[in-house]
Amino acid sequence: MPAIIRGYSTRWLLFLACVVLGTFIGIFFQHFSTTAPLFKDIVNFRIGFEDLDMLAFNFGFHFGLRMNLGTFLGGVIGLFVTR
Repeated sequence: MPAIIRGYSTRWLLFLACVVLGTFIGIFFQHFSTTAPLFKDIVNFRIGFEDLDMLAFNFGFHFGLRMNLGTFLGGVIGLFVTR
């Protein structure tokens, strides 16, 4: 086992990086007509404030969660890599 993966927190970070990268790849494959049905979103959750006016400044807040086939594949690859 490589020395970089021995740490407990490093394993979780590597797993999380694989899941996030898998999600990005899944979103990328959603733009092609041949792979779009395979990589459609299973979970698409959004919450946030579009525009909040506080007299001196305006700001917005947005949180979103998307899961697709790429998320699942990234998780499987992440488990394989951290083992």
